[in-house]
Amino acid sequence: MNTQLINPVRYGLMLGIFALLAGASWAAYMATHHEQLHGAFETQQGEIQQKHTQKMMQGMAMDEMDMGEHAHAANASADHHQQPKTGHAHAGNGHEAGAQHSHTGSLANDAMQRLLRGHIHAMGLGILSCVLLLIVALTTLKDCWKKVFGFTFGLGAVLYPPAWVIMGFRTVELGPEAAEASIMWLFGPAVGLLLGSMVALLFVLLIEQLGWHKTWLARFFVQHPA
Repeated sequence: MNTQLINPVRYGLMLGIFALLAGASWAAYMATHHEQLHGAFETQQGEIQQKHTQKMMQGMAMDEMDMGEHAHAANASADHHQQPKTGHAHAGNGHEAGAQHSHTGSLANDAMQRLLRGHIHAMGLGILSCVLLLIVALTTLKDCWKKVFGFTFGLGAVLYPPAWVIMGFRTVELGPEAAEASIMWLFGPAVGLLLGSMVALLFVLLIEQLGWHKTWLARFFVQHPA
């Protein structure tokens, strides 16, 4: 392939290759530190569960103290029938607040799966962006627009995988849903760049297929022979 042809998308190709290198490096790190990472997540999960249990026990102890005070007050029999329901409700609310939904039965396993997805997405998006940028290089777009595609595809491929890694490290502490919400500031732009670039490239290929790139309306976007 002519090197002049890929010059406009060269920076995008470099970003795609960087995503591949980062994905391969992260896979090697996870393979050599798998037990260490998983053990740390399990320890963190155990500490959080222990703190939650202690809070529940403290809440139950406070409820029992309240029940004892009411038992010695006037009309003890009426208060005695009402107070256990209140204490039971407090314990149930505490349990619901501390519960966290897990897709695999363990938040530590959820965290490890998300770290693994960081590697998978880095490799997949790195290859995808490089292939699509080679297609962009073969279109009739002007070089300036090819450069735009290079940066949008490249940045999307580089930004999306780290979002999974960051979310994985936050999963045990925040819970799966909260960890996902905390990283949307990075997920959103990355997904927007990738999807927007793919839709735009599909539109360009469709215009070329229909021959509309030869019209005067498309002169702002495509190159025309002298």
